[in-house]
Amino acid sequence: MNIIIIGAGPSAIAMAHTLKHKLGFQNFTIYEKLDGAGGTWRTNTYPGCGCDIPTHLYSFSFNLNPHWSKELCDQAEILQYMESTVDKFNLRKHMNFGIECLGARWNVRTQKWEVRLRDAANKEFVKEATIFISAVGGISEPRNIKFPGLEKFQGKTFHTARWDHTYHYQGKRMAIIGNGCSAAQVVPSVVKRVKTLTQYARSPQWYHERPNRTFTAVEKLCFRFVPFWQRLHRLQLFRTNDALVDTYMAGEKAKEKRAATEKTARDYIYRTAPKKYHDILVPDFPLGCKRRIFDPNYLESLHENNLTLLGEGIREFDATGITSETGEHQEFDVVVFATGFQVTNFLTPMHITGENGQSLADQWAADKGAQAYLGTYVHNFPNFAILFGPNSFPAHNSVIFASEVQVEYIAKTLVASLLNKRASVFDVKPEAENDFASGIDVLLKGTVYSADCSNWYINSEGRNSASWPGHAYGYWRATWFPRFKDFNLEGGSRTWVVRSATSSAFSAIFSKYSLMTVLATGMVWKGNFAKELVGW
Repeated sequence: MNIIIIGAGPSAIAMAHTLKHKLGFQNFTIYEKLDGAGGTWRTNTYPGCGCDIPTHLYSFSFNLNPHWSKELCDQAEILQYMESTVDKFNLRKHMNFGIECLGARWNVRTQKWEVRLRDAANKEFVKEATIFISAVGGISEPRNIKFPGLEKFQGKTFHTARWDHTYHYQGKRMAIIGNGCSAAQVVPSVVKRVKTLTQYARSPQWYHERPNRTFTAVEKLCFRFVPFWQRLHRLQLFRTNDALVDTYMAGEKAKEKRAATEKTARDYIYRTAPKKYHDILVPDFPLGCKRRIFDPNYLESLHENNLTLLGEGIREFDATGITSETGEHQEFDVVVFATGFQVTNFLTPMHITGENGQSLADQWAADKGAQAYLGTYVHNFPNFAILFGPNSFPAHNSVIFASEVQVEYIAKTLVASLLNKRASVFDVKPEAENDFASGIDVLLKGTVYSADCSNWYINSEGRNSASWPGHAYGYWRATWFPRFKDFNLEGGSRTWVVRSATSSAFSAIFSKYSLMTVLATGMVWKGNFAKELVGW
């Protein structure tokens, strides 16, 4: 038995740690197209890049870091943490960098995945795997950029996720297209270095104050040496961030909370940004319809004399610059696209083919777009799991928490079933997957995610294929006790029960992890969310 994992970002690191140190399983290989580990934190190196989730929460439960410099750390510090985690747990020897996964095909005869790969020398080769896991993430492939006349532009262009550090933008005329989280970080970081900066922002955003305090030496000592101090701090951060979800839900109570939070945000925008931009900046859609932006001094930077904010889109490019929708033409030396990622096009651009010969993209396209049982398993694709898959994105909480929950679920279901020889082929039942997706749709109905605004949650078919419809702890509850009746298990050995019972290390590790999870997240067993979702 062997496992191939695609991607070496946070989810893959968590998966590798669980396989190696919790299950004692060594026969796994990670392939990563970049030149090192870190995923989105290696891809995104644009000026000002950082995390908008408190970093003590945005970290692995198995590798707490008492040395974080401040509440919301920058890209370089987070990447260094990812790299140090890989080395601390001896995971690097399982990783192969500079190798891209082109796709994979399930071989019905051999009951293995044939994974097609390409190395840096452009040589293609195939590796077989008993289990195939995608950990490519949702913030890896930039959106396709299509503007009339773009090919005519003679200046420099690049996406924030492909920032060209060889290009010297200082003293140049720069345009930034987009106004999401990336743009809000780039603008204040470059505005004082360029000659002029024009930002094209078609729609407004909800901005919130973003205190980012530096930790004192005493606090770092407490995090390091006082028992449970850091875990209690994480618990507080988790509960505070999870409580934000209450403003996104349907119903009058949520509406009241949302209105109060919107007023606070509106007041912050009014007192911080130039008055001439208020109409452009303040949304008319509900809070949470787009991802909230905790302001990294973006609004303050709008006071700079060399900056112009235009509340409109692009009509066309020409050789020298851009014409806006209202016909205003400006010349530029460099254009930066802060236009986001193909979040709902999961696994892009890999071509995955299942047991019936149909590709995953075609199977999803035939219905309402991407869906997966608990964001992890897709029928017709046996022995295959997706990390950070459809409808597993927490509203405003740590993605690493969600990934660790999902990793544990995969370990308890797919990996354990094959490792203990309960089955040789593990596949979710189509009715279970469809029931789960339908339940998600019902729970998302009436929430702010489906309000009238353009966001990256909604796919081309109009379905929200990204958001988890509730609190992050609800995802933990929904995955904690696997429902094996929702899966087709084929092959295996009759002695699997004995094998499972004698795997004392496996059981002990998971009981320990259960305690860690409860301590780290401070589960409050309230509501019937998990029951409503999965029919318990």
